[in-house]
Amino acid sequence: MIKTKVGIGKSNNLQSALEEATQDFTNPKLIVYYTSKSRFEQFSKLLHDKFPNSILIGSSAYREICRYGLTNGALLAMSFEDGIECFAGVIEEIDKYPVKYIQRLQDAVSKFKNTNNTVCLEFCVGTTNSEEKVISTMNSLLEVYKIPLFGGTSADDGEFQTTYVGLNGKVYSNNCVFVLIRNLSGKIKIYKENIFKKTNHSFLVTKVDPKQRIVYELNERPCAEVLAESLNVPVSSIKELFDTHPLGRVVGNDLYISANRNLIDDRAISYYSRLYKNTTVVLLEPDNYKEILKSTISKINNDFDHISCAIVINCIARTMLFEKEGFAEKFAKQLGELGDYVGFASYGEQMGDYHFNQTMVIGVFE
Repeated sequence: MIKTKVGIGKSNNLQSALEEATQDFTNPKLIVYYTSKSRFEQFSKLLHDKFPNSILIGSSAYREICRYGLTNGALLAMSFEDGIECFAGVIEEIDKYPVKYIQRLQDAVSKFKNTNNTVCLEFCVGTTNSEEKVISTMNSLLEVYKIPLFGGTSADDGEFQTTYVGLNGKVYSNNCVFVLIRNLSGKIKIYKENIFKKTNHSFLVTKVDPKQRIVYELNERPCAEVLAESLNVPVSSIKELFDTHPLGRVVGNDLYISANRNLIDDRAISYYSRLYKNTTVVLLEPDNYKEILKSTISKINNDFDHISCAIVINCIARTMLFEKEGFAEKFAKQLGELGDYVGFASYGEQMGDYHFNQTMVIGVFE
């Protein structure tokens, strides 16, 4: 059985917060941690100074999330003390040549005697729109070993500027850090939760710049005009509906959300994840998020006889919505029905081959 401990340090004094968060940690094999951008570098170093022989992997966060609620700038950490095997690494130059560093992932995989019940958890910096490139590179190898990937894009305080990821005391602003975790006594399952539903409006993407994540045309007409028409508003008002009406990429029976970013020249729209030419997208609208959360928790609990712990990535847009509607604390506490977990509010979410937005991803360990 996996043995974990969760700690949270809320003191304004960094050293005191570190001691508060890690006071029950005895011999961590792995520590997953989150804190705000402004404290991330110092906390990363302090954690490494205290636990030089542990694997430490973390991300800067818009909010830190655990079963006790949400914080802003606390040090939230989960220590894996027993029941796992893990190896980690960093993929550099993610905006240019992540493939140059794929051997680091291969080296980590090769250290396992077998890769049953193993996942890859990654945290990626998103300021260069490179998530798709790096997870595609990583999955080209992981799929050979049937190792599923999940993770999130690092965040800041909602300014959408520089963000950080960390591995073993080192901090990066243009890299992806990863850890392969093998559960020695049970399964690991990955879930995603979407709080939107399809409208009757679906479109073909006909003109797009995938690298810049700009959609110029849907159904061979200006993207903004098509969406404004569907929403029955003038183009000048469309931005007011951006948060509540993202696009969904239809993949088989699945749906991956691309969040609206900016209106460009009243014609094109940029997104927080890539859309590709000749793919079908559907306009989304809000669903009942409280009922969906109950359903998610129920499904996960039905899939497991015993849950050791969970790792949660919850999109900043969902987090902001929950905060605005007074649901954020209840959300965090309800997730605690799964047991101990640590999570953060992210700028993007990844699962398998896909990078998407406005979603919650949960990795659950038996």
